[in-house]
Amino acid sequence: MKKLIAVLCAAVLMTSLLAACTGSSSESSQSESNTTSSETSTSDTSSSAEESQTEETTGEADTAKLESIVSSLEAVNEIANPRALDDFSLENELGLTMDNILAFKGDVTNDQADCSLVLAIQAKSGCADAVKTELEAYKETASSNLYAEFADKVAKAQDARIVVSGDFVVMVIAGVNGPDYADIDAAIESALA
Repeated sequence: MKKLIAVLCAAVLMTSLLAACTGSSSESSQSESNTTSSETSTSDTSSSAEESQTEETTGEADTAKLESIVSSLEAVNEIANPRALDDFSLENELGLTMDNILAFKGDVTNDQADCSLVLAIQAKSGCADAVKTELEAYKETASSNLYAEFADKVAKAQDARIVVSGDFVVMVIAGVNGPDYADIDAAIESALA
């Protein structure tokens, strides 16, 4: 009889231990589940906020407008032996910060005797002035690093036009045998209207 009571007590004790362990395990599982749900919810919310903030600061690239600007400017200022500008050119030749640029289109001459360039940039929201400043630094460098025998190129580079309209920045350097800058100014004004 003593053995039976001892076995029953042990069984009751084991049952209560198992119940306690199972209860705390399900409570902690439920707690972990709630924590994970709230973390996921918070993560989704912050991710959505980051995406909408990125969309606000970057906007959407208007490639059609960029192409229109470049083609109308090149109709006035023809680029001899054109080379399309790419990310590498903008960053390493022109010294631009690519993080400020949403989209761009442009051509530069591949002719050593010329200096013509047409570039249209759509800057990220609030970055147009920074892009203009970097283009002005490029203009200064381009016009001061040319040899004296290229006086005509120096003069054209010194008179380069850099115009900002909203988030769009345009830079034009007339070709050596290109048009007068008055024609280029009119074309820029018309293209950015």
